[in-house]
Amino acid sequence: MPSSQLLNLFTLSLLWGGSFLFIGIAVKEVDPLLLVFLRVMIAAIVMLSLIPFFKVQLPRDADTWKKFFVMGLLNNVIPFTFIFYAQTLISVSLASIINAMTPICTFIVLALFKEELLKPNKVIGSLLGVMGVALLSGLTQLALHTDPFGVLLSFLATVSYGFSGLWAKRHLAGRNSIQSATSQLTASTLIMIPVLWLTSTELPDSLPSFAAIASILSLAVASTAFAYILFFELISKAGAANAMLVTLLVPISGTLLGISVLNETITLIQVMGGVLIGLGLLVIDGRLLSLLRNK
Repeated sequence: MPSSQLLNLFTLSLLWGGSFLFIGIAVKEVDPLLLVFLRVMIAAIVMLSLIPFFKVQLPRDADTWKKFFVMGLLNNVIPFTFIFYAQTLISVSLASIINAMTPICTFIVLALFKEELLKPNKVIGSLLGVMGVALLSGLTQLALHTDPFGVLLSFLATVSYGFSGLWAKRHLAGRNSIQSATSQLTASTLIMIPVLWLTSTELPDSLPSFAAIASILSLAVASTAFAYILFFELISKAGAANAMLVTLLVPISGTLLGISVLNETITLIQVMGGVLIGLGLLVIDGRLLSLLRNK
């Protein structure tokens, strides 16, 4: 991978790892559902303003927009909601570690719906990842006073991401990546409006603190809009396989940020669970087995 793309890879890992930090700060003062709306709404505005720069047009037919509404639900609204509520119960570091299950859940969903072949390395990698999450949510974790419901919500978010991968492969493959990102964020914003109304989500009684406002803006602009652009740039220049390496780095950056900024502590169980998930990702990727064969 070229050095310029390595820089993009590490930058993206900081942006996505940082998103868990921004959520951890903002969710203390802003209702999780309102936070989901602000994230997708601000990010959508940023992406829409950049559309002319990228010389991309939004879809003009209702059928395509229906597909993006489903994508927005599966890839933004549901997982963001689960993650935001989870982070009212668990730490930034733990949430970022569980999120690393996303590629594994995506493979499992694609395999169940016969969109992926059940290759031995992918099956073994998936089992390692599931074992990692099981360890993180086991009886020992209960003894350490970590809420298992928060772990479950974080894991369900990765399952939703898995189904979004299935939907994208079946219905949105081959579309311009900037158009897809902008359209799904726009659709997600429109979905959240009736959700906020139906749930009677209230605005904060007072203006949130500067730290919360800065976190919301950083979450939407840096960790969503800019991160999407960087991710698609990475895919186009370094390939999808190399781009997915970011999933190994996000838990590291998320954990380090949680420890350094919020003074969180990380347990041996979290480290062991993270190692199992990371090992599962490496086995699924195939590079680890290739490296062992070449020795």
